Amino acid sequence: MDLLPARLATVAGQFGDRVALQMSGGETMTYAEWDGRASAVARGLVAHGVARGDRVALLVGNEEAPIYQVAYFAVLRAGAVVVPVNPRLSRREVGHLVADSGARAVVAGAGQLERAREIAEGARTLVVAPGAAGAGEADWGDLVGGDRSPFQVEVGPGDLADILYTSGTTGLPKGVAATHRSAMVAHPLTPIERGGKLLHSVPLATLIGTHGTQTLCLRLALTNLFLPAFDPRRFADLVASERPAWTVMVPAHALLLLESGALDAVDTSSMKMVIYGSAPMPHHAVEGLAAAFPRATLMNGYGLTEGGTSVVAMPPGEALRRPGSVGRPMDPAGIRVVDEAGADVDPGTVGEVAIRVPAGERFYYNDPEASAATWRGDWVHSGDLGYLDDAGYLYLVDRKKDLIVRGGYNISSIEVEGALHEHPDVVEAAVLGVPHPVLGQDVAAVVRLRPGAALDLDGTGEFLVDRLADYKRPRQLTVVTEPLPRNAMGKLDKKALRDLLAPPVAP
Repeated sequence: MDLLPARLATVAGQFGDRVALQMSGGETMTYAEWDGRASAVARGLVAHGVARGDRVALLVGNEEAPIYQVAYFAVLRAGAVVVPVNPRLSRREVGHLVADSGARAVVAGAGQLERAREIAEGARTLVVAPGAAGAGEADWGDLVGGDRSPFQVEVGPGDLADILYTSGTTGLPKGVAATHRSAMVAHPLTPIERGGKLLHSVPLATLIGTHGTQTLCLRLALTNLFLPAFDPRRFADLVASERPAWTVMVPAHALLLLESGALDAVDTSSMKMVIYGSAPMPHHAVEGLAAAFPRATLMNGYGLTEGGTSVVAMPPGEALRRPGSVGRPMDPAGIRVVDEAGADVDPGTVGEVAIRVPAGERFYYNDPEASAATWRGDWVHSGDLGYLDDAGYLYLVDRKKDLIVRGGYNISSIEVEGALHEHPDVVEAAVLGVPHPVLGQDVAAVVRLRPGAALDLDGTGEFLVDRLADYKRPRQLTVVTEPLPRNAMGKLDKKALRDLLAPPVAP
């Protein structure tokens, strides 16, 4: 089987001079450069003690995408396992991911070097970053400037390729481990001879950022045109000047783009494919995208980290005709909607969405109990509730798991509740997702305090700075004096909690 590192070499051999990555500021990297740099850095990692099967954390921000893209493939060529870490996470969250994965090395961008150094020395033995020169460190420039001839530590299809962390119902992030075979099966695509550009602004250290854009571009031999931070005006300028044929966006990006009016005077005729996903897209936004990109096919992709890729897609022309649907399964035998006993339900009946994933190809790293509950034979149980209509189109109606999807980021309400409970004045805390006109959902908290205590939204944010990433912190806070409502099993009654929520504060 042709694994991802070999695929990079193959594409570089065919399209070596084609630009693989183009930053919105103008910096570029060709496929040949990407291939050579990945081998050079892989050699350097091995020379500094990284061995086959070692986990290597990538702590690289979007603004340093060339480092992320090279480092991801360098780790695979060193025979090691990639652990992407979102730089927006707090210090404690980063420490948890590194410790849970057992990462012994960290590759960091220049902007993240000090944060990498903050990770307990007992939890890592090597830090690689631009300008790193201390004990147990290696300078990125030295590694990337090394021998660029082909290099690969032998790995097999069943060896682990990466561990991508996603929030789970336990409140702590879970690492979804994927084999090399799984990473390749997720992208059964071949290069487009004429090339083209894919414009996006997706966070790198996510499934959609790593595989939905970076690997997708590799498999199709496209230019990854990357805007590190989404800005509607800059996005529109790039559509006008670079003439991309593809784009990938989360609903928050689409809503901001449409609301801004930035595309009103822009020729968008170059755009042939608009892919969106990660959260439900409001129907009015689908209509707006269709009007903004009249020559493009709109494709709504549904999937999850545990499944590895989008498994449902909207055929051309169907997005407007089927409001609320996320599309039709690309493999009709690869999607089921089941009841609590795991039996298929009839069309139109709500149940849990289950996705076919070959047994052993994906699992929760270091959590066999959670793996057994989620992966049952060749089926991963998504935790999403939905139904299939008579034509086979999937509709999602709710989330079985307590996840909040804010601007494309999954947030565990239980994780946020745990952080709030650490406040000395908080007796009880509940966190819910509430509608947001742009981000899809926002984070709201209901807390009961100790008698005589006071807490406001600003104070809550200050307390959570070192505990939670900024996007996970509540944007609405309701303080109550009575015990929080619970059901007969002692669990929080979140339906009743919604009646207690204070009205949102205008931005």
